[in-house]
Amino acid sequence: KYDSCDLSGSVFIISSDGKILNLPIPTKSAQDPLNWSKWKQARAFLALLIFTISADVLIQGPTYLTYVMRSEFHMENPTFFRVENIISVPKLFMGIGALIWIPLSLAVGRRPVFLLCTVILFLSSLLASLITNFAQLLVASCFMGLVQGLSSSMASYHATNHTALLMVIDITFIHQRPQAIAMIWCGVGAITATLLALIPRLVPKGSGESTWRLFYSSWAIASLLSVVLAFFFYPETYFVRPPVAFNGRVLIQSATEKVHVYEDWEEVPDGKALPETPNQSPWAGNLKFWGLTRGGWRAMRICYSQVLGCLLNPLIFWVAILNALVFTSMLSIKETYTDILINPRYKLSSDAFALIHMAGAIGCLIAWPVSGFMVSFVSCRLAKRNLGVRDAEHYLPAFILPILTGTANIIIYGVAVENRWHYMWIYFAYGLNSFTLVSLATANTLWVTEAFPRWAAPALAGISSVSNMTSFGISFAIPPWIRSQGHANADIEIGVLIAVVGCIAIPIAFWGKKMRQQIHDKWGMSEMGALRP
Repeated sequence: KYDSCDLSGSVFIISSDGKILNLPIPTKSAQDPLNWSKWKQARAFLALLIFTISADVLIQGPTYLTYVMRSEFHMENPTFFRVENIISVPKLFMGIGALIWIPLSLAVGRRPVFLLCTVILFLSSLLASLITNFAQLLVASCFMGLVQGLSSSMASYHATNHTALLMVIDITFIHQRPQAIAMIWCGVGAITATLLALIPRLVPKGSGESTWRLFYSSWAIASLLSVVLAFFFYPETYFVRPPVAFNGRVLIQSATEKVHVYEDWEEVPDGKALPETPNQSPWAGNLKFWGLTRGGWRAMRICYSQVLGCLLNPLIFWVAILNALVFTSMLSIKETYTDILINPRYKLSSDAFALIHMAGAIGCLIAWPVSGFMVSFVSCRLAKRNLGVRDAEHYLPAFILPILTGTANIIIYGVAVENRWHYMWIYFAYGLNSFTLVSLATANTLWVTEAFPRWAAPALAGISSVSNMTSFGISFAIPPWIRSQGHANADIEIGVLIAVVGCIAIPIAFWGKKMRQQIHDKWGMSEMGALRP
């Protein structure tokens, strides 16, 4: 037996003649997502994009509708619920969703989970347009937050249950993933931010209670469209590749996408694979909406214990802490810029300060080539210098710019607010923060899935749940923090913390491979948390 590379997380991806290998190796099966046509891939991506955009706008949009809700529900002097809860509470449920959808996708597949989330999003948005009191509206928003855990857009700056990213990984080769993942984070983020900037213009102030009901009913239509697209355009992407004969040998691709080569079928652990049963109708197979994976419910149960193990893994825990700090910087900006831009210093209208989302859209678009094409180019160059072997550490340069911009944007914002600089500095800081969030999200995804492929699913679930639940808790701590120390001091402290934690990437770059080897040797035998357990 010969391995593509002995260490999990290191893959031989560039041949001696400089050609990039297409890994995983696609089979001859029509159900293999790596055999999909470009048109079929595009339809699958379209279904994902419509869902993520709808979920993000439904969660973020009420920011500009709270004044109407406050008036209709008579919440000028709230006792228990505050109208702002419609924005903050769903963050908690995004984190809970992270612990539901990824493990469930390991048991029943990606398609059933995706369909379930689209249906829940449609029903909750439809009910939100029909409710009669604020408590019911808050419950509907929590269900939206729960299913938004499936989405992969950082336009909401919270929703990152990476089930959708697992779906993207399923249909791409290893060398294509940096660009595909960056497209999801950056492209959807830019579109959603643009739509958010238009909300105050489409639903002007003073239009009465129909304003927020019209908002939810309109996006219920978009959510219904996502249900239809998911059902018809997104087949199951969970696919276990059987052993295949190649050039006189037998190739087996494990759950971690590592290639093992055997001399003949007698050496293969499970023997020769049975031929695939032909489907009478390809559409019938594509439209199947329920089933069990090879791992089944056992894979789901084991995933939960592995989530805890991943958070105790220093190479993953570092990413979770960095992510939480960047989320803190985002919340420091997001929870304060509205009050700052409408105060007597700037006196901007809601239409004007909503355009801050356009700065966010520009930041997302700039992050696309930086976190996609550039990271792909750098990792390929490093792999060529490493005799064709791509180590997971080759993705660490993707953290450099997010750490630098993450430190800079929050410091610029705090100093600009404290010293009353021109409001364009606030817009600039917001755009830089958006760049940081989406580029860091791409780096996080690449690092944890490639460094620990056996734990890819629980690692993503752990980072997503910690980030979202932390943001919910921090949202209550930021106002008193700013009141006690001022904008400049509080934001400078956050920036320094991001820089300090980010510097941990330096020793990881030198000794991370050895640490990975030790962690895999001791705890990395189970593959139930892999992409296809």
